[in-house]
Amino acid sequence: MKHILAFLFLCLAPIAQSAAAAPLEPDAARQAAQGVVAEVLDALARKDFTKLASSIGEEGLIVSPYVMIDGGDVRLSRAEVENCATNPQMRRWGEKDGSGDPIEANCSRYFHEFVWNADYRKANEVLYNEPRQRGNEINNNHEFAPNGIVVELHIRGKSIETELEWKILRLIFRRSDQGLSLIAITRDVWTI
Repeated sequence: MKHILAFLFLCLAPIAQSAAAAPLEPDAARQAAQGVVAEVLDALARKDFTKLASSIGEEGLIVSPYVMIDGGDVRLSRAEVENCATNPQMRRWGEKDGSGDPIEANCSRYFHEFVWNADYRKANEVLYNEPRQRGNEINNNHEFAPNGIVVELHIRGKSIETELEWKILRLIFRRSDQGLSLIAITRDVWTI
């Protein structure tokens, strides 16, 4: 009997794991993440990097100045995020769209220019696990965290003349038995 139970457990365990690891539908993702998203946005708005660091998983936080995540993106540890407001260290965060010039800044300035460049708490549209291709750069955020939760906060351009001035902040969370942890922040803007 013991062998039969062990065999059944071994056969059924992968099925249970794959069901638990499947991506959440948008409504379930919203329900699971809405509170954490509000906390992260509040921490970003107040430049409370200690609070932001408490949302980050052990693997750190990947930050990308554009929507596509790749191996060249900066990964910050919890301690680096916690000290972001006071750390004067200059770092290369990527390249500017169009010119290819390096994005060089300390952490605080980078977050000011490339993360919290608008009040995303007032986003026109918030999507949970609903992949959208908005601009001309590849959005690989959902592939980066296929079983996570990707939250898109979209601010539209204010008029027809400025309709290409839309901005998107994406917060990417990993799900685990301990809850949600923030693993990446990307932004999306119209690129050349």
